[in-house]
Amino acid sequence: MVLGSLLIGYIIIYMTFAAHSNGEYLHLDNEFVKVDFPRNWFAYSWKTENSTSGSVYGIVFASPQSLSAILFKIHDKQATQYYMKKFNLTDASSIVTFETERMCNWTVTKNENASVILREKGEVEVSGNQASYSKVIIKNGIESNGAYYNMSFLMMSYIKDQRLVQIVIWGKKEDCEKLSDLFEMVLNSTDIKV
Repeated sequence: MVLGSLLIGYIIIYMTFAAHSNGEYLHLDNEFVKVDFPRNWFAYSWKTENSTSGSVYGIVFASPQSLSAILFKIHDKQATQYYMKKFNLTDASSIVTFETERMCNWTVTKNENASVILREKGEVEVSGNQASYSKVIIKNGIESNGAYYNMSFLMMSYIKDQRLVQIVIWGKKEDCEKLSDLFEMVLNSTDIKV
């Protein structure tokens, strides 16, 4: 009986894994996003709902071998309106500027020796949508095991059908550079369902 239970458990786990596996990648598909990500990464997703501020879905992917991650946040119409009104924002570009400044200010409060050494802004295509982006490199912006490293922070944002999509790639500069091809693969495989 125990052997039968173990076998059934193994089959269930195997079938679940096989259904969400695509070669070297795992496949995540839910009501907000469809994306492939490397099998050795971990993913964490959540949904926050509030009757006055709407719903926001978030998912973060990270490699356990590096100090970097990619984050997706998808706001429904109500959450988009609430967020933009709360922070007096007008479009995707103003959102990117606001969030980038917020990250820079937060980093400086954690380490007064941190400073922005590169700042870049523009537009890029993400999942078939024109997104505003801002990239900063912050000297001594990230701490790990008592040492400070340069931090890379890339913020992308677009609004489609009155729904805000935010994508952030951040972490230790060297790790972000090493993982840039994988980050690009994750972005290119992503289908945001808005």
